[in-house]
Amino acid sequence: MKLFLPSMIAAAILLTGCGSSSSSNSVDNKVTEVHAIKPADVAAYVADYKELAAKLAVQIDGKSSALEMLDFDMEEGVIYIRYDDGIIVLGFDFENEKPKNELAVVRHNDNENALVGEGIELLEQDAEFTLSGVIVDQKTTGQYDFEMVINESLFSGGNSQLVVENNSAFLSGTLGTKTYIQFKELLLDHPSVNRIVFNSVDGSVNDDINMHTGRLIRQAQYTTVMNSDGEAYSGGVDLYAAGVTKEYQPGGKLGVHAWCCEGDKDAGELGKNHSAHGAQLTYFREILGKELGPEFYFFTINAAPADDIHLMTQAEIDKYFF
Repeated sequence: MKLFLPSMIAAAILLTGCGSSSSSNSVDNKVTEVHAIKPADVAAYVADYKELAAKLAVQIDGKSSALEMLDFDMEEGVIYIRYDDGIIVLGFDFENEKPKNELAVVRHNDNENALVGEGIELLEQDAEFTLSGVIVDQKTTGQYDFEMVINESLFSGGNSQLVVENNSAFLSGTLGTKTYIQFKELLLDHPSVNRIVFNSVDGSVNDDINMHTGRLIRQAQYTTVMNSDGEAYSGGVDLYAAGVTKEYQPGGKLGVHAWCCEGDKDAGELGKNHSAHGAQLTYFREILGKELGPEFYFFTINAAPADDIHLMTQAEIDKYFF
């Protein structure tokens, strides 16, 4: 269950999560255990991510900065990347999954003026992209050298934050491999934490690792908390469900929908026994039980298509979580 962004950029990439599988609510509990990433392979997967993420960088006029994905807009064909001093707006070919040599830079201290790329060259090597050239200040016509390196880790890492206060950790942002790493560090560095409070979680850009993040939450026996002003969508609901106990205050938003896609179909268009359901069914059996887990999964993928969201009612929250 992936990303739902109720932000100004509504056409976010990978609107996936829970949708419509079949009109039947019957569940086959004999499905073989399935993992998109096998538990034994998670450590190597994370190590590979860290190696790639360490290469993400931009240099503007000789000053270096790390990069973090901020948002996507498929209709406009751009991705938004955060760096130390502002935001980079990068043209992106979503169909072919590669950047364009079109970009602009908006600095925090001058957000009404863009530095626009000119003569940007795009080099692809071993699934890594380097963009280099100059960016031109539209007010002063000043030019600055520009070089940026991006790769797959920019998209799969997410931009989540996990902030510790006393015995609680407050979770916000978009979930991904970075979130898994944050929870591993939380377990090591803050053993007194026993509550995960969901502030605003818009979903996940990496379901495969997100399910293992949920397993960390269950193994640590954390209580997951949704306050009246909190919200969690799609992959965020997967993590909320993983709490060994759960707290919920009326007004908190839990949003579910179909994940996308298997071929050209979202989960709502796949038969109930389709193999693509396997990893999610395995996960929900683990955290909600062999009967309720699959029932909840099929509820979510019937609740809304991949490009929409269903806010769970109090009755649905009570049924599945309490």
